Order: sequence, then structure tokens, then C-alpha cells
Amino acid sequence: MRSVRPALLTLAVALGGIACGPLEAPEPDKNTPQSPDDHIALRLAFEKVADAAKSGDSAAVVRALEPFLATRDELVTLFGPEVGARAWKGYSDSIAATLRAEAGDVIVRQVKDGQTEVAVEQVGPAFPARTTPGDQRLLDAMRSKRPMYSVRLRRPGEQLGLRFNGFVYIDGKWRALLKAYDHLDPPPDAEPPPAPAPATDAGAPAGDAGN
Repeated sequence: MRSVRPALLTLAVALGGIACGPLEAPEPDKNTPQSPDDHIALRLAFEKVADAAKSGDSAAVVRALEPFLATRDELVTLFGPEVGARAWKGYSDSIAATLRAEAGDVIVRQVKDGQTEVAVEQVGPAFPARTTPGDQRLLDAMRSKRPMYSVRLRRPGEQLGLRFNGFVYIDGKWRALLKAYDHLDPPPDAEPPPAPAPATDAGAPAGDAGN
């Protein structure tokens, strides 16, 4: 027995060392955002849209989408006064109006077709495979740089589905720019700015310069 006890003591010490050693950090909870601007918070918020669509109520879907619509002040913050004001006109007159009129029925139809999973992906130069030209135009135009994401409704296990563009976190809220990139530039038929007057010698009429 004398030779057994030291062995048992050694084993107990070894096991105690294992039990008291440093523990690995637990896996982060994929359903608990670390902060309000965490993309998990965006996914959870958009899941309310999918939940509304499961009931077949297109009006409820539109109500769930309303909190994602940007304001004029937010577009001005993102793109500056001139570009933001121009984007706001197209955003409010076309994008938001179309969303309110059509998105409810479209999303209900897609969800009934099995696209019930909400997937969120960051876009930008670091993610070229998932970044569309429209995404990049929005990022390039932003005066106030910040991460931007796309949201997709898709069937579980699939990659493609119904995609929504341009989600950014601004002033404590998640907003969707959607296709605002179509309204960043002046329309092609816009009046060009007036040409500057020709340079003249000081005190001389424009037609007499250089005589």
C-alpha cells in the first residue's frame, strides 16, 4: 500500500491541475448582439419582417419595414448636403413609395416559397464577391464612412434569395439605403451650371479686354 498511495496522490494533483486550469472562452452567442450596431442586431430586427410575412399579412410586413427607412437628415449626414438632398428626393418619391406599395406582397410570396432565413453580410472592398456595383457606389459616396451590410431572405441551406441593399447603423438606428445609388448623381437632363464669365482686365468692360 505504501507504493500505491504516492501514485494516487500524484494522480489527484494532476487531475486537480486540469480542473483548475484556464478555461477556453465560450463561443459567442449568435443570437445575442454585443452592441446595438452589431450585425446580429440587424438580423434579429429583420427577422420581424420575415415573421410578419409568415402570417400572410402584407400590411404588417410594410409596418415592419418602416423603421428601416432613412430620413432626409440621415441621408445628408451620410452623403453631405448637396448629394444627400438629391438622394432624398429619389429615395422618398421612388424607393420608399415603391416599398410601401409593393414590398409587402413580394416578401409574403418569397417567404411562402420557403425563403424564411435572414442572412446578413458586410459588403465593401474587403468582400468583393458579395459587393455589387450599387453597394460600392453608396460606399464611395459616403462622406461619413461606416460599415454597410446587405440582408437576404433565403431558403435554409441556400446562398441566393431576395436581397436588400445598403443597411447602415446611424444615429442609434438601422437604416436601409436600398437603391439610393440610383439617385446620387444629377439626372442626365439636369441643367448644367452656368459657365463662368470670361476673365477681364480690372476696370475694363468684358468686350474691351486686351484692347
